[in-house]
Amino acid sequence: MPPKNGPVHLVLLHSNDIHGAFAPVIKDGIRTGGLSMLSGYVHKTKREEKNVLYVVAGDMFMGSIIDSEYRGLSTIRMANALEPDAFAVGNHEVDYGLSHLLFLEKCADFPILCANMYVRELNRRLFSPSIDIKKGRIRVRMIALLTETISDKISQEELVDSAVRVRDVKKELDQYFHEKHCPADLTVLVTHLGIEEDRILAASLSPDHGVDLIIGGHSHTLMEEPEIINGIPVVQAGSGSSQIGRFDLYFGPSEKKEPADPSFRLTRWEWRLVPINERTSEPDPLIDFYTDQFRELTDKKYETVLCTLPCAYTHPWYHRETELMDFFTDLYQKAYGTDLFIISSNALRTKQFGPVVRRKDLLMALPYDNEVFSLTMDGRRLESVIRHFLRREAWEGAEVFFLFSGGLRVVVRKATKEILSLLFRGKAIEPDRMYTLGITSYARKNIETFLGIPEGELGSFVEIRRLSTNDKTELEACLASSGNMELTGEDRLRQVETDPD
Repeated sequence: MPPKNGPVHLVLLHSNDIHGAFAPVIKDGIRTGGLSMLSGYVHKTKREEKNVLYVVAGDMFMGSIIDSEYRGLSTIRMANALEPDAFAVGNHEVDYGLSHLLFLEKCADFPILCANMYVRELNRRLFSPSIDIKKGRIRVRMIALLTETISDKISQEELVDSAVRVRDVKKELDQYFHEKHCPADLTVLVTHLGIEEDRILAASLSPDHGVDLIIGGHSHTLMEEPEIINGIPVVQAGSGSSQIGRFDLYFGPSEKKEPADPSFRLTRWEWRLVPINERTSEPDPLIDFYTDQFRELTDKKYETVLCTLPCAYTHPWYHRETELMDFFTDLYQKAYGTDLFIISSNALRTKQFGPVVRRKDLLMALPYDNEVFSLTMDGRRLESVIRHFLRREAWEGAEVFFLFSGGLRVVVRKATKEILSLLFRGKAIEPDRMYTLGITSYARKNIETFLGIPEGELGSFVEIRRLSTNDKTELEACLASSGNMELTGEDRLRQVETDPD
């Protein structure tokens, strides 16, 4: 035990964007990652060190068959065994619906936090904004903040859309610190904003806010060392369960002048990214039991082979055309028979697909259930829509990026993203001809923002028709009946330095 007035040591572990990474992988002959090994490290650290906290900075849901099949309930059960001290809501926590998340919150044995999501009418937070925890003699406050872009997903729930809003992060934080709170020796922002927004937030904070650390998520940033911004360490731990962030924090007595002042101050810290594998951890038998139980049930249902592709198609990045995006836009177009089909690049949740395609591979690639719609419009409107979803802001990563099925060829200037050439089936889009454009419910619910089509034009200038209430049914049937689906190999979205001939 340290002397009464001596330094106090606190270990703060953190994960983010686990995305249902329940199962380990074999890497260089070593069992690596998996929720069981992650839990093993957390609990081993709690046995070895006196004062240990573990936090998750959002997005534990989505990304696995087990999570999708049980709509997050399986994840909550395993997270209860993982025993986080705090969990910040991420954007994928609402993928099964915000009302379902409120049900899952009641099943959780740990606090689910979010400071800036409100019930509009009551001006009341939907979740607890923060939690105060005392470890040894150190009083720790954790405040959770969520990206405002979550509003795009919330808007897909018609009743909830009008009832809930996500407030500006900085304004919310200012308001939070104006509220009366007990003193804390360590204040941590647990965010799901992305590294760019974390940087902006850190730079905007004043010493009066008293923020000591920012532990983030959302952008899946794998860091070798913290970024120090405005004197505040900002960290993330990549994604999945193959690593965990670790702070070793040391505190000494503060120069306490008022009763509300902290009793201790952070005098020194160290941070490192710890690999999770059989050399650093050991399996958690309870999580192994749950994983085996859930996998046995899902494997029987989802191991059916749908087709075999000529090769494995890959999706290594967003905001660029990839083999897998080309494959899936073509698959949607073939399944639903529209002239053109578009999907957002972040709809795909896998980096590789095939060559053997099972039902579970399709579900892992497209874990979201979508309705499918057909929009009928003239060529003038279609060209306007294409120019809208390929505008410069979308390329720069501020907005959702859409890619399109074969037949459409677009050439843009690399530096400015100006569209230089736009051809459909080898010729210019005919202004007076009618075309059909296929979209999913995500684009439908945000049609003005994503496609530039005002709601008031639906039914008049743009005819809309629902083609399916669940895209997976038609996609499965199309894969099963198509055999080998080969790509054309042509660039659909080409960037050039100079004007094309």
